[in-house]
Amino acid sequence: MSKQLYITEKPSVANSFANALGFNITQSDRGRGYAEAENAIITWCFGHLITMAYPDAYNPAYKSWRVEHLPIIPEEYKYVVIDNKGTVKQFEVIKSLMSREDVDIIYACTDSGREGEYIFRLVYNQIGSSKPAKRVWISSQTEDAVKKGIQEAKSISEYDSLAKAAYCRAKEDWLFGMNFSRMYTCQYGRKLSAFLKEEKSAVIPIGRVMTCVLGLIVDRELEIRNFVPRPYYGVTATFLSKDSEISYKGRWQQKKKKEKNPAEDQEDEDKYISKDEAEDIIKKLEGKEAIVKKVEVKVKKEQAPLLFNLAELQSEANKKFKLSVNRTLEIAQSLYEKKLISYPRTDSRVLSTDVVPELPRILNGLYGNADFRAHTLRIKEFGKLAIDKKTKRYVDDSKVTDHYAIIPTYVTTELARLDEDTRNVYSLIVKRFLAIFYPPAEYNTVRVETGIDSEIFVTNSKVLNVQGWKEVYEVTSSKKEELSDSPIQKLIKKEKCDVTGFELEEKETRPPSRFTDGSLIITMEKAGKYIENEELREQIKTCGIGTSATRAGIIKKLVDIGHIKINPKTQIITPEPKGEAIVQLVRLTAKELLNPILTASWEKGLFMIENHEITEDVFDEKLTQYINRTIEKIKRTGYGGRLYGLE
Repeated sequence: MSKQLYITEKPSVANSFANALGFNITQSDRGRGYAEAENAIITWCFGHLITMAYPDAYNPAYKSWRVEHLPIIPEEYKYVVIDNKGTVKQFEVIKSLMSREDVDIIYACTDSGREGEYIFRLVYNQIGSSKPAKRVWISSQTEDAVKKGIQEAKSISEYDSLAKAAYCRAKEDWLFGMNFSRMYTCQYGRKLSAFLKEEKSAVIPIGRVMTCVLGLIVDRELEIRNFVPRPYYGVTATFLSKDSEISYKGRWQQKKKKEKNPAEDQEDEDKYISKDEAEDIIKKLEGKEAIVKKVEVKVKKEQAPLLFNLAELQSEANKKFKLSVNRTLEIAQSLYEKKLISYPRTDSRVLSTDVVPELPRILNGLYGNADFRAHTLRIKEFGKLAIDKKTKRYVDDSKVTDHYAIIPTYVTTELARLDEDTRNVYSLIVKRFLAIFYPPAEYNTVRVETGIDSEIFVTNSKVLNVQGWKEVYEVTSSKKEELSDSPIQKLIKKEKCDVTGFELEEKETRPPSRFTDGSLIITMEKAGKYIENEELREQIKTCGIGTSATRAGIIKKLVDIGHIKINPKTQIITPEPKGEAIVQLVRLTAKELLNPILTASWEKGLFMIENHEITEDVFDEKLTQYINRTIEKIKRTGYGGRLYGLE
């Protein structure tokens, strides 16, 4: 009897497939590395089983790191099983199962994304199998989703462009890492170790994404370190209206210049005045009567925020709970494997139309959870669901990449059964999801302009009138608004006011904030903000620095190798001396390696391979040219000057 072989990315995920296929994985099965039923066999990887070979696999001379060997660019890349006893054993298990005569088809059940595709293809190609294979593409681990994924599995060839992009990404990282790490280590390793007072010659690891991210952190630190505070002043007046007898304060507003000089820093011109200027304004206005020039009352509607993608989830968990981005990713992956949420490694913040019919079932599932029952009952009270296939804000196929946004599934659990961190992350995801079914929050906003002579003072007020989605979820915001507590909406236009006092305000400009790992994740995702050229920014707007699947790991690696440190309480990131020195070396020799635009454009190239816009050969040619050109430039440049006192 013929059998189907299912290969998952991890042992924990194999359980979901076994359940969907009607059998269980026993402890004995785990020991031997697979489970078998009448018609099916399930086995698993441990993440990556195969890796790219080191340079000495191509030439034994490459065991020694020498500048004259560089650049190392293989004509054909070699792959090897990772040198670990458990990994080797599991690879042999999969190899023997693929080779069995009764196995006539293989199902790739690794994570549905570029890296998951790569994990399966490496194993499949290393074994040299020619048996037909199908790809199971799912966005959640629920039994229904797995069954549907198996039923609708397509030929693996449908995903060849995704696999090509994955192989190109790996080759790109290998070429950057092997060539530039060797180059900088050979040329500057001893000097750097002397500067750091280390006994051994320092290894200088350089990575396509890692070094760029390190550059962002160091640049921010230097900006803060070199920042010179600048005092600036403002004027506040206190008014008492004569008819309504309302006491309120207003802030003097500088008049906008009709003609702007492009050479001037207009932001500074608009924001800052000197102490003398502020005192002159007070002297000019003292003893004069004020009059209400404008009372503008508006109702402002605010819709629920978009759903979470991984970067936004990591950022929000970092702000609210001080969780590291790596910890949040671990929790999200665990919730996914427990079938509680959809696939977490997504860049999308909206839903695809095909998931909309599942929304009532998800809400019914959450109704069964006592912690969320009240919110789901409220949604029922609203009547017809606010979200359907035409709700463009939250449902848009054009904005969905490999997976839709992170949402809960119909499978749920009592929060008390989860540890505190997991409970917090799961609640964030569920509440952000429930919020989109609520009406907008409504504010009564008031803006009053009070005139004294020719000068204008502005007062703002904002009152939440209808909670709407804020019943469920409150977004963490770093913005602080200066709002009046007085009932300024009762003021009447042309009403006269006494000026009961002036106040001279003294403030200082502040340096930019240091990154937390949550804010760094968002910066990596939105690399386009660094690009002034609008056309180029549009070209790479879907691509950031790294991917949702790799960003947390990049930050963790920078910590592990001692280039940065993260305060465990505040999650604030600062560079270590070694990290700073490496960035300065790179800036003086090949500064483009620090450029977010370049890093994001390489991601764009991979995206174009996935979408059949360019071929693998075109990408490889550009990559080879870049490596050759940059290595030669570093050789020619050679930096012999001082580096923070390093000679």
